[in-house]
Amino acid sequence: MNYSDRYLRQIASYPIVDVLLADVAIRIQLSPTDYQLAVDHYHAINEWLERDDSILRGCIRDFYAQGGFAIGATVARHSSDDEFDIDVMADIAYRIDVDPEYALSTLHEAIRGDRGSRYYLKTDRKTRCSTVNYDGMHLDVTPTVRLAGTLEKTGLIFHSKPEEPWAKKSLFANPDGFARWFLSQTPPDQDFGTFFERRSLDYDRERAILSKRADAAPVPEQCPAYQKSRAVIALQLIKRWRNLAYDKRHSTRRLPPSVLLAFYVATHANQTKSLAEELSLQVESMLAILREAHDRGQKVSARNPMCNDDILTDRWPEDLSDQAVFIRELTDFAVKLRRLRGEVALPEMQQILEDLFGETPARSAVKDHVSRVGQDVRSTGSRFTPGKAAIPAAIAGGVAAPSTVRSAPSHKFFGDHPDDVPKRR
Repeated sequence: MNYSDRYLRQIASYPIVDVLLADVAIRIQLSPTDYQLAVDHYHAINEWLERDDSILRGCIRDFYAQGGFAIGATVARHSSDDEFDIDVMADIAYRIDVDPEYALSTLHEAIRGDRGSRYYLKTDRKTRCSTVNYDGMHLDVTPTVRLAGTLEKTGLIFHSKPEEPWAKKSLFANPDGFARWFLSQTPPDQDFGTFFERRSLDYDRERAILSKRADAAPVPEQCPAYQKSRAVIALQLIKRWRNLAYDKRHSTRRLPPSVLLAFYVATHANQTKSLAEELSLQVESMLAILREAHDRGQKVSARNPMCNDDILTDRWPEDLSDQAVFIRELTDFAVKLRRLRGEVALPEMQQILEDLFGETPARSAVKDHVSRVGQDVRSTGSRFTPGKAAIPAAIAGGVAAPSTVRSAPSHKFFGDHPDDVPKRR
């Protein structure tokens, strides 16, 4: 990337560890270009459900984002790919006593369509949603029924497996209320939010150039989805760490749910002055809560602040062994974060970042840092003095050779541009 002296001074105003953590977060989240693609997919599915031959035509009362997509905390699912989950809710005009299997199977049939239609081979039925698979991302569409007389968008969601009819059930949920509560608890710091937004947009433009993405949509100069608080960035890093830790060591166990992590992060936000401090505080706070419950021989429990009947821990932990595994992993995470914030040279800093968040994003972030320092040394001599971890590129021999930045995967809308989706009549 090319940096102006003013931009270099802005970067230098933050601790090196903060800049590296932010740059790692940028590399594991939806890029601005892919964010817009996800929005296009989201609108296309909404309109597809209202097509002329849809069994749900005229029945979709509302269609809205939930989860990480709603709060700006989406991250890649695994260490080995750039697959992203996009979660949406479809409020359908069912009776509140609708059979859970009927609600789920009807939505699935409406999305899949007839044999040969665009989504027929790209839709999977899950226990609580239907998943539409794209190249590099997938949309999980969850049916819900609005409950009259309750807080806005409080409703029922459904759990059902066709092979286990005895286990089907309806559950209270208000993910929209949770998202609004989370965002109210984690307002972006204006300076840092703007800084993070600019780095996100610059990195996406650089990726487009390196990968020669001629078909990439132009990225706007401003993108509010990337003006994030330190707490939201910390949540993204925690989710990435969780994904990698469970991929490596606990692949058969259910992941601690993202909504629970988001709940803890929002509960403890706005108490720090730097990103590294924020990340450490959040990890230590989660660890304290889990240890307290575990020491009592109890599973941790949490509820949606906007819907007391919405249990955030209804499927995790299944037992105390699940909880013990997460406590061990969080303990290791906390120890490495303490080391990262201490007297540590850049090669060791890179190694810790690789261990926590993956080799590719960590090496790319460090490579960018070394290049930035080298550029400033060449242009100004000694003006750039951000901290003890900074070293000129010319003497960075101790740093493991960073891999090149991966180009963004080419995304296709399965032969269909979102604008080609049948319009409502």
